[in-house]
Amino acid sequence: MTFRLARAGVGLALLYVVVAVATAQLSSRPVLPLFDGFAPPTPYAWVNPPPERATDNVAPRSVEQEFPLGPEGVTASNAATADAQAILGLDHGSVPPHPPDTAVRARLTPMDPGTLGPLPPGLRAVSNAYRVELAYVPSDTPVERLARQGTIALTAGDTANRFLYSADGRTWEERTFRPYGQDHGLFTELQSVGWFVLASAEVDAGDDGVSDLLRALLLVLVAVVPIVGALLVVRLPSPVPATPPPRPARPAGAKSRSGAKRKKSNRRRR
Repeated sequence: MTFRLARAGVGLALLYVVVAVATAQLSSRPVLPLFDGFAPPTPYAWVNPPPERATDNVAPRSVEQEFPLGPEGVTASNAATADAQAILGLDHGSVPPHPPDTAVRARLTPMDPGTLGPLPPGLRAVSNAYRVELAYVPSDTPVERLARQGTIALTAGDTANRFLYSADGRTWEERTFRPYGQDHGLFTELQSVGWFVLASAEVDAGDDGVSDLLRALLLVLVAVVPIVGALLVVRLPSPVPATPPPRPARPAGAKSRSGAKRKKSNRRRR
């Protein structure tokens, strides 16, 4: 039984490795399967939804929030939309003091990227564009640039591999970024107010077909290999301990001859 349990443990470990490798290949970035549920991600809320989402789309949320100003400016603060599709982070002192103003107002507004300037060639928007605005309160004086950089995080409706910024809503430039969350999220440094959008580089149709085939094969492996492994673990018989070989039988008369020899020896001694 102990050997069988050990064999089952090794089999499950191998299955985990297979699933982990396949998951990393199927994901847009390296991840490990946590097996914490099978609930799908929350559908993305579009300002202008694609045709397949036109019937069930919900409007995205904006946010407007005020943060008090101290002697060194704003303290570390965050403003997030209620649907968590956009999060603005301000570092301590990123907005300097501005007497007699007592606060700074942050505003995040979702927009249709199609109403803004065209994206660079080969890129398509996979999220709403979000306008970031900062202003002092109560004077309403705009804050155009941060004294210390903050952060801006966006999620997308599809895999994103570009984070674009526009100061005027007409021309775009790429920003370095890092992954964020699980819903195709990215975040980048916030240095100036403006417009931000996540985009994806278009791929060749032939390459995409090959990629889809590989993904399908990996999905089949992920589904079939654990089942086959479990069946093998259950159906393989437990090892039977080996029995020692039978001892050879003594030939007939061997005992009587040995007894006669012992009697003769005793007689000689007498």
